[in-house]
Amino acid sequence: MGAGHRTAGLYRQCMKTTRKLKAPQPVKARPPELTSGMTAIAAFKTIAATLLTQIQADRHGVIEGNDPEYLHQMRVAVRRLRAICAAYAKWLPDALLRPRIAELKWLARALGPARDADVFVSEIWPSLRAALNANPLLTELDAQWATRQRATAARMRRALAARRYQRFIRGFKRWLTDDTGRADASKQQRAALDDSARDFTCRVLERRDSKVRNHGHTLKRLDDAQLHALRIQIKKLRYVADSFGALFDTAALHDVLAHLSNLQDVLGAINDIKVAEQHLAAALARRHGYAVRELRVAFAAWRKSRTAVLRPNLCAAWREYRHAKKMWKSR
Repeated sequence: MGAGHRTAGLYRQCMKTTRKLKAPQPVKARPPELTSGMTAIAAFKTIAATLLTQIQADRHGVIEGNDPEYLHQMRVAVRRLRAICAAYAKWLPDALLRPRIAELKWLARALGPARDADVFVSEIWPSLRAALNANPLLTELDAQWATRQRATAARMRRALAARRYQRFIRGFKRWLTDDTGRADASKQQRAALDDSARDFTCRVLERRDSKVRNHGHTLKRLDDAQLHALRIQIKKLRYVADSFGALFDTAALHDVLAHLSNLQDVLGAINDIKVAEQHLAAALARRHGYAVRELRVAFAAWRKSRTAVLRPNLCAAWREYRHAKKMWKSR
């Protein structure tokens, strides 16, 4: 049986399961069923089909449920799928891959603001609020954040109910079940796609790791924008490593993922400070008075104390990752 038929069967089975479940609880990423004998293109189709299944399964809960974990898991699946597409961008025909990447970007933009609002309200704001010394503006800010959260959620649900979303899912599914543009690929592209999935992945991970290391050489001097860029590169590396993890030694995989997760967590906490600063700046723009001044002073103290802890933690996490054994270099 060909790779296309196997992927079609996998997708149909996954869709049947999705319709049956109707997402009674948030669906998290599960390891794709990769084998050592797979080609690079077969691995791509299997991973993409698995992620599309997760996206579809969590969509129901995002639209109709109240648990923010549905949105979190759906957004992670979209990010993972974007990372996998980016890993294959050089080897799949651009005319076929580019429309899918464009639609994934659209879906990411549809989910992003709502998820960011959820994170701010449930994770960033409570910690910051406790440090703002019972300021009289806090109740007003609570209401403002809640209003924004509802508005972004409503826009997201409209996007997920639109025909564009259904066209995206159907189009991606058709693309995976045919020959994925093989006839349009160059001789060099076909050779890479027919290579073993493990060898292909090792090359991808090596390139991703190099990008991470390039950002990390001057870690202590990186500004907020540069740290955000490093965080994005770490996410991409982690998503690709995790997606292809079945092809590597389990212990080595878990070690690398743990170090990347630690880096991602610290960089995420640093980014939370910037997000909080931006939210407060927008909320307090053109405002004056004692309460506003006190709020700004309290925020500055919170930011300073958080940064004093997180920057050393980042350097420590970076040293651990830099010296960790990489599974794509072990043979």
